[in-house]
Amino acid sequence: MSSVKVSNHWGNLIIGSYQSKDINPLMPILQQEFPNWNSKRIKSYMELVNHENSEVSGVLAAKNESGYYVGCLIYTFQQIDKSRFNNRSNGSSNEASNVFVIENINSCIPILQKKIFLALIDEAIKIAQTNECDYIELPTLATHSYELVKEKYNNSIEDPKSFRTYIRL
Repeated sequence: MSSVKVSNHWGNLIIGSYQSKDINPLMPILQQEFPNWNSKRIKSYMELVNHENSEVSGVLAAKNESGYYVGCLIYTFQQIDKSRFNNRSNGSSNEASNVFVIENINSCIPILQKKIFLALIDEAIKIAQTNECDYIELPTLATHSYELVKEKYNNSIEDPKSFRTYIRL
């Protein structure tokens, strides 16, 4: 996994890789994402996905110009059988696609959630491309929160034959 350089987005929103072992700055967002989990369980999960030199997972965080975290995206790298896609593959069905999987995405500012999601996903796509992924997997785009993502990536969205959504890279 390559690390992400900090990128500025609309309204001076800064997206970058969150590599600190101290997850307290992200706790309000994580507690919103995992409302039935206690702090210990959240911290344990974050240790799994955010450990140093991880080749399989990571965390992107969105910070506003005042330095407050307003969103985060937790991801993993996986391989998925190409036959799962409405695929333009010329290879055999035993081949695997490299997939950047968005496990969790959340924002603590509902009124800006669409823009924060788009900024996080834009950065996720950069990481996926750097790591030679074929697809990015997202939760279903059926919610209102992904409206800007659907508009921007409409031509690359594939019907995944499941409850998840895939963007072809």
